[in-house]
Amino acid sequence: MGDDMPHGFRRLMGLGAAILCLAFGPAPAGAATPDDASAFVGKLVDKAINSVIGADMPRDQKAQRFREMFVDSADIPGICAFVVGREWRAASPQQKAEFTNLFEEVSILTWISHLDEYRDVKVEITGAYADKADLFVESQAKTKDGKPIPIVWRLQERGAKGLKLIDVVIEANSMLINTRKQYAAVMQRDGGLPGLMAALQKMRTELNTPSP
Repeated sequence: MGDDMPHGFRRLMGLGAAILCLAFGPAPAGAATPDDASAFVGKLVDKAINSVIGADMPRDQKAQRFREMFVDSADIPGICAFVVGREWRAASPQQKAEFTNLFEEVSILTWISHLDEYRDVKVEITGAYADKADLFVESQAKTKDGKPIPIVWRLQERGAKGLKLIDVVIEANSMLINTRKQYAAVMQRDGGLPGLMAALQKMRTELNTPSP
């Protein structure tokens, strides 16, 4: 994401990434409908914004709650396989495990570093529809410093595991596709998956370093 993006937009991209990570938890099995998808997203947004971001508790407790939700609910290996792309198939089990840990930690630290910026975000669901195997939920996110921003949530039903959120699209920007493109550029520049892992290790160190 470039520096010319409005602050509110960058903030919502971060929120979308956080909510996407929280969204890979189980849902009731069955033939899901657009109404089911709307209910799923509504509960998800409420949990992410109200139970974590807006909860009346110390910052470190919020961070720990998000960490637990992320680790318990996210399909982290599946997300990693997608964002890494073809390099993932050639990676060793050790590389996959190390990358998965790095991706998980950087995702959590990134969200925690912007914790206070999400407090004024409100998400309103405006519609839902089905298209083949996908269910789409349309919504608008509102912040105090800008106009409503359209967000589309893409879900699929995964058998007994129920609905899974597979992407969040903010103003036509796909969270997963953007991450995959960014990672592909790093891998092309820095020598494949090892180069990407080195970049994530550097990012983890920076996120863990207190601001002066």
